[in-house]
Amino acid sequence: MIKTPFKNRPYARSVLYALLLLAVLLPAWWWAGLRYKEQLLNEKRAQISVIAAATASSLRASMNRRVTLLKGLKAFVDTRIQAAQGIGAGEFTAFAGGLLTASSGIRNLAVSPEGVEPLVYPETVKAGTFSSDAFRDRQILPKTDAQRALRSRRPVVSGPYMLSQKEPILQVAQAAYLGDSPWGVVSMTLSLTPLFSEAGLDSSPAGLALVLRDRSGHLLYGKKDAVEESPVLENVELPEGSWKLAVIPEKGWAAAVAGPLLQFRSITLAVVLLLVALICVLATYRMRLKMAVRERTGELQRMLTDRREEELRLNRTLAGLRQAMGAVLDTMALAVEAKDPRTAGHQRRTADLSRAIATEMGLAEEAIDGLRMAAAIHDIGKICLPAQILEKPEELADLELNLVKTHAQAGYEILKEMDFPWPVARIVWQHHERLDGSGYPMGLPASEIMKEARILAVADVVEAMMSQRSNRPVQGLEKALEEIENGRGVLYDPAVVDACLRIFREKDFSLT
Repeated sequence: MIKTPFKNRPYARSVLYALLLLAVLLPAWWWAGLRYKEQLLNEKRAQISVIAAATASSLRASMNRRVTLLKGLKAFVDTRIQAAQGIGAGEFTAFAGGLLTASSGIRNLAVSPEGVEPLVYPETVKAGTFSSDAFRDRQILPKTDAQRALRSRRPVVSGPYMLSQKEPILQVAQAAYLGDSPWGVVSMTLSLTPLFSEAGLDSSPAGLALVLRDRSGHLLYGKKDAVEESPVLENVELPEGSWKLAVIPEKGWAAAVAGPLLQFRSITLAVVLLLVALICVLATYRMRLKMAVRERTGELQRMLTDRREEELRLNRTLAGLRQAMGAVLDTMALAVEAKDPRTAGHQRRTADLSRAIATEMGLAEEAIDGLRMAAAIHDIGKICLPAQILEKPEELADLELNLVKTHAQAGYEILKEMDFPWPVARIVWQHHERLDGSGYPMGLPASEIMKEARILAVADVVEAMMSQRSNRPVQGLEKALEEIENGRGVLYDPAVVDACLRIFREKDFSLT
């Protein structure tokens, strides 16, 4: 059996560490991409809903304007019926001519007393009007539609019909009554093309497919197979029933969000790979150090006279490891700040304040070093969050806030495999826990919260309230100190709060 040379083993173990880290981080990266895709689809659907609602409202208004003109003609006819007066052709022409100029797309207006030749304006337009017996005319207004008009006494819409010029039209009619007996029908013939143009259907934003159907499902506008995949639907309410307006991205939902999703996945994948590379470098340094210690120890046992020189070399190696670890932690902090540039410097200032509080409380130097390193990367978990949430200027919704709260758990998952000399991962994990159990992610009671995590919790709150955030202004030092005083013994450790108040109020500590 051939053994791997000893000096090459750290690199093999680094590769193993890298694979383990990728096995943890890549599923989280993929999950974050799915969540971001869902968010993009919801935003796109909301945008299209606004467009669909505006288009439906405009179409409804355009149709109702023309129905209002028909009602005006009926009011004119009702006045003549009640006064037992006839309707002269000249009088009808003058009144209908005035109505016709009020809106485009009206081909003609007609009054059809039962059993009398209808009055039509303009007279040259006969196609699409009633014959002398409107109640039994099956060619233009089906008998069922005439009966609907008689029963409802409201305007009824018939069509669409195609004229010889291949122009789609609608027939809008309303029955007129003399007492309880039907007198006749007033009607309007509408061309759909000007109606749709006025409502903006032919000038909708590029990249969207629109389909309009009447209350019976007949296609009025668009291609019938254009919106088969979960369209945004809007009702166009009419005097009798409603039309259905369906809107969808022309190339489908997936294509509509493909660009932003690819950009998000590329950036976050680059961050994950960089983090894995940095952690592997740190692991290699650590393993090489262990090997160096073993080699130097053997030499010291054989060569006691060189003991001091070997100790100096070991100390220099340890110092180099500390510097390398500090560089890696600084790089991690920069990765978080690159994701959320509006909070740049937050982790560094929180680390400075944590160290000052711990020193005031008399913690050991070793514990202070571990606390400072944990504070310097306590928000590392935010690299898994969408930048749109971190930079959102408005107050976060409940779903977004719950997603932000996952950063403490994500930070622990990233750091727990790293063999720090201090419990850095646990401190990061617990820095949002509170004494009364109201914190997150685990809701720990006071007895289970580490002292370093209690110090970091107070420092994090004070620095955050003293700094600018995307969704709120700076609140200032006094507000921050008032917050921790009010939460003393309930949310925050009393000894930590007292130490923080002393360094600010008695020792003039300041954050820079």
